[in-house]
Amino acid sequence: MISTTKSLLGLLAAFFWTAAAFAQQQPTAVAPTPDASTEDLQKATQNPVASLITVPIQNNSNFGYGPFDRTQDILNIQPVIPMNMEAAGG
Repeated sequence: MISTTKSLLGLLAAFFWTAAAFAQQQPTAVAPTPDASTEDLQKATQNPVASLITVPIQNNSNFGYGPFDRTQDILNIQPVIPMNMEAAGG
């Protein structure tokens, strides 16, 4: 249990360190400005190379799980952070 907790904390620390390093880079795609119109934002969300950070969240509930018919709840958080591949490679 302790080694699992230490591994999880190490993984989280590495993720946040990496995210902070990439956050300082300039995006290559044109990001929408704060005063962008609704139409501009709609176009940016449909563009797969747009410089938008998304955080999709998915929740799954499984009823009657295990030998004691318990409820299993799985929360998936999958952040998508765009990054410049040229800067990451060199």
